[in-house]
Amino acid sequence: MKKLRFGDKARRYFWVLLFATYSVSAAGVMIDVLGDEYRHLSQVAVTTVDSDKEVRMSGASQVAAVYRASSGAPFSTLPAGSTFKVVWPDGSSEYVMIVNPASGTGVDPIPGSQQKAPAQAGDVPADASADASPTVGAR
Repeated sequence: MKKLRFGDKARRYFWVLLFATYSVSAAGVMIDVLGDEYRHLSQVAVTTVDSDKEVRMSGASQVAAVYRASSGAPFSTLPAGSTFKVVWPDGSSEYVMIVNPASGTGVDPIPGSQQKAPAQAGDVPADASADASPTVGAR
C-alpha cells in the first residue's frame, strides 16, 4: 500500500476545499421579492410556488433582470448556468437556473426545489375536519 506524503495530501485537500467553496458561493444568491425594488413587479406580486411554471418563469426573469440592473456589473451578474433562490411574496421559495439572460423567460425552475410557505399561526392543518367538535368526557 502506497502512503501519500504530506504534500500530496495537502494538494488533494486544497482542490477539494476549493471546489466545495466555489460550489457554495456559486449558489449563494437569494432574492427576497419583498424588497422595495421587486415588490411592485407585475409578475411577482401574484406568484407562488403553486403558480403555473410559465408564471414562475416570467416572475423570476423579472427579478433576475432587476437584480442585474442594480448590480455594479450587469453583464457579468447572473450569467447563463447560474442559480439563485427566489422567495415569493407568500413566503414560498424555489431555486431557478438562468438559461438565457437575454430572454424574457430565460430562467428555468429547478424541479424539486420548491418549498411551500411556512404555516402561519392561524392556519388550520389540512387534515383537520371542518365539523370537528371537542368531545366532552363523562365523569
